[in-house]
Amino acid sequence: MTTIISSNHQPAQFLKAIQYGAPALLALSSGLLTSLVPGGLIETRSFAHINPIVLGSFNTFLTSLSLLSLLLIYFVWQRQRWAYAASAITGLSYFLVYVLDLGRLFPVSPDAMSSALFVIEVLGTIVSLPLMIVSVQGLWLSRELSLPSPQVGNHSFTRVKQFTAALVIALLGLGIITFATRSAMGL
Repeated sequence: MTTIISSNHQPAQFLKAIQYGAPALLALSSGLLTSLVPGGLIETRSFAHINPIVLGSFNTFLTSLSLLSLLLIYFVWQRQRWAYAASAITGLSYFLVYVLDLGRLFPVSPDAMSSALFVIEVLGTIVSLPLMIVSVQGLWLSRELSLPSPQVGNHSFTRVKQFTAALVIALLGLGIITFATRSAMGL
């Protein structure tokens, strides 16, 4: 522990790298994945041969992963311990999604992967690694340094605002899932 806590302010710098790094990597991961929505400019492969329920479930997972990343940014920024754990799991999920596709394990399309899609997926894989590392370090440091979880003050949402935000996110997610699934099936 003495290597972390020193007189040259390493803990503050290390903590800042985690506090700023995790949200930035979450935002970047979400942006990279969002750019791959089927029917967009990059993901043009057809997945019409995949069962619509399987494809819809996969698109639900991808959309949820991207939206969850954006929601986690706030809680990681607030140094919530659970958010660091969720952020690490999110990073692992991004890693698995990209590796499975790059390895042609799932989803498999008869169409070739475009070079732009390949580059984005490689970048997404690379970004997922520091996301996992920084998130685990944030979780570890928050326990080791006994950082208090910041209290939610006057800026907290009321139940009506929470419900409205959840409804908007759910409707946005449903729209993305519907669009992505229909586009991937060539409809």
